[in-house]
Amino acid sequence: MIDYYQILNLHSDWDVDKLRKSIRETYSQTKVRVNAATDEKLKEIEQLLKLIVAAKKILTDPDAKAKYDQELLEWKKNATPEQKAAAAGILSLKQIWELIDAGRYKDAAKAAKRLTGEYPQDDKAWEAYAYASFRASDIGTAIDAAQQAINCNPKAEYYADAGQYLAAAERWNEASAKLSQAIEKEPDCVGYKLTLTDIYIKQQAWSDAEAILEGILSQDRNNQTACSCMAVVIGAKAEAKFPEYDALIGENKKRQARKLLKGIQQLFEQADKYAEKDPELREMLNSESFLVRRVMGVNFYRRILGLIIDIILVLPAILLMSIDGGNNPVASFFGFILMLGIIGYSWVWLAYKNSGQDLTKRLLGMQIVSDSDSLPSVGQLTGRAVAKPIAIALGGLFPVLALSFTLFSGLAQTDGEAANLIGLIIGFIIGVYIAFFRLCFDLFFVTSKDLLPNFFGLFLFMHEHLTKTTVINSTRDDSLNFSEYHWY
Repeated sequence: MIDYYQILNLHSDWDVDKLRKSIRETYSQTKVRVNAATDEKLKEIEQLLKLIVAAKKILTDPDAKAKYDQELLEWKKNATPEQKAAAAGILSLKQIWELIDAGRYKDAAKAAKRLTGEYPQDDKAWEAYAYASFRASDIGTAIDAAQQAINCNPKAEYYADAGQYLAAAERWNEASAKLSQAIEKEPDCVGYKLTLTDIYIKQQAWSDAEAILEGILSQDRNNQTACSCMAVVIGAKAEAKFPEYDALIGENKKRQARKLLKGIQQLFEQADKYAEKDPELREMLNSESFLVRRVMGVNFYRRILGLIIDIILVLPAILLMSIDGGNNPVASFFGFILMLGIIGYSWVWLAYKNSGQDLTKRLLGMQIVSDSDSLPSVGQLTGRAVAKPIAIALGGLFPVLALSFTLFSGLAQTDGEAANLIGLIIGFIIGVYIAFFRLCFDLFFVTSKDLLPNFFGLFLFMHEHLTKTTVINSTRDDSLNFSEYHWY
């Protein structure tokens, strides 16, 4: 059993948003220590990064968190308390770091305190005492011990450690000052710059963090830690825009909300590029961008292309039904049965077996999801298969009627051949304006049922409203996505 709350300094009574924010900060804080880590610390950091991702999956899912909290409570009732460190003698530095690596932070801090009492001028003893206290959530002691290490030996590494502990206490100005001193002593050390970046991230000083990271990446584009931190910064900038989006939706300013949402999506895409070689971070970013992609929907031209592919799939059934001009009842019956089979197999069965992706959506990189941000059920997919042809028919009928109406209206109000021609041109222009500009314009750019403001869009997305589903852009990094396509 793993106690994520103790390891990551979390509290079980925090809400999901606070847990998500704290986990993201812990991830960033842990990631920046990779460059300066020793072999033993590096192993710990790598394990901690995996643990952070696992903790996020559990603690940011309300149902999974409730189950985990109950299991943790029951486990604590029956668990035997871990034996205390041996009271006889003073542990060596090596033994203290072994305790730290084992996660026994309180025991390590106690042993390190005794070591510093015996050797008050040993800067490495103070370093171990500070780090063990920090991991045990005794931030005040960690700050004092780090300052003692600096007094014994003013190394840049100790200034950086002190800055990190001060940041944990939210003493931002002092933390920045310590990191600046560390950078002054070792200006070429990227690790200290990344630690200062982490402080700016916690302060939500995105521009300052970006400036430092851009400087690092300008010298070394392959610095994966800097790339990961840049992805965190850009992702956080995108997430910080959500309240503004909610405010616009509350004011019914759907166009402005959609424009802002598109900018948020672009930020997530930019962050995803920086996190290209960091699969754990990409998974976190994709889970955060999932809501954006669900609300944004997919481009209209991809929907049209998907419709064309679907028509090609049922073309054999259409050809069978058209034998003898559609007057052959046997051919029409079996053609209709074949069409139902193709639609049922592709739109329902394949989509259910492959995380919301039928063959068409697999080819075009789209995915059906429930509005509750889960995989669609068989009932929802069946409902879509029934309602979608009706929605397409109604959505296509409306612009055709609008165009026809304006054409005939233009002709009816004129006399003579020249006048009829003028009326035809005017009617055609008006029809194109109404049918395509006023109604279809939004569909090319606003492709979500939640943001589409016009009457035409209500018909076109009727099947999504009825079944509470949405088509989104899909990536192979989605937690809801698949790795292998299943045909049966």
